Amino acid sequence: MERIDLALNLVEERSRLGYSRKNFAEQAGCSAESLRLYESGQVNIPADFLLAAVQLGVDIQFIFTGIHSENLNRVSEEVDRKIEENIAKTTIENQINGNVSNAVIASSGSVVNQVNTQQHVTKTIAEVKPGIEHITNEQAAKLQALVKQIVESEQITKTNPKTFRAVWSSLNAYCKVPKYNLIPLENYEKAETYLRKWLGRLGNTATSRKKDPDWRKKRYAYIKLNIKQFNLEDWLSDYLIKNFSVTSLTALSDDDLQKTYSAVASKKRKK
Repeated sequence: MERIDLALNLVEERSRLGYSRKNFAEQAGCSAESLRLYESGQVNIPADFLLAAVQLGVDIQFIFTGIHSENLNRVSEEVDRKIEENIAKTTIENQINGNVSNAVIASSGSVVNQVNTQQHVTKTIAEVKPGIEHITNEQAAKLQALVKQIVESEQITKTNPKTFRAVWSSLNAYCKVPKYNLIPLENYEKAETYLRKWLGRLGNTATSRKKDPDWRKKRYAYIKLNIKQFNLEDWLSDYLIKNFSVTSLTALSDDDLQKTYSAVASKKRKK
């Protein structure tokens, strides 16, 4: 496989996971310029970068062969486990920081005494300032829509799907805020990327394609909407002919439709 092929596969994997080039570079510990060189095929991709990329969910087999690994579902399960740990950690911290009352203290050989501790707690209500300090109402609505999509996809693809509460808890913990509308304005892209990566993992599993009867329809709708919005009709036509020798989305296999979906998502982020 040529170096340019590896570069294109890297771009596709980054797009599949929902990372912008800047965000992916930061997470992988390299500069945005270095990543640009890797993704353009101008220089060889170093081993230390690939190791970091794997930790971010990149399918290394796909990078070198163009064929997705059968372990993608296993990776998704590992990410889910970490999300569960994150939610549990947040719950425990909230319990520790809450009121302490009717505490029972006991030690070996001692009499158990009930200790009543009365605390005076002053609650501070954070003021939400949309568009000034915190995300705008429009951005909040976009996050709500993504969470809804995630929950719907979880119900289709998972035996034990995440609830709305679980998804919101995970997002809030990730952004280190008590509720989503307190996400700092400058962290909106971070929050959106987190949810899109989650949605991308669910949508790219073999289970999703088998169980979701509307999987192709959703891909068609997303592609057509963004192609029209960003005037990419000519680009899409050239892309389909050059890469798959077809002129219609309906003629694509599931794998090729997913590749086209990822390519459109990448083009959208660059606009």
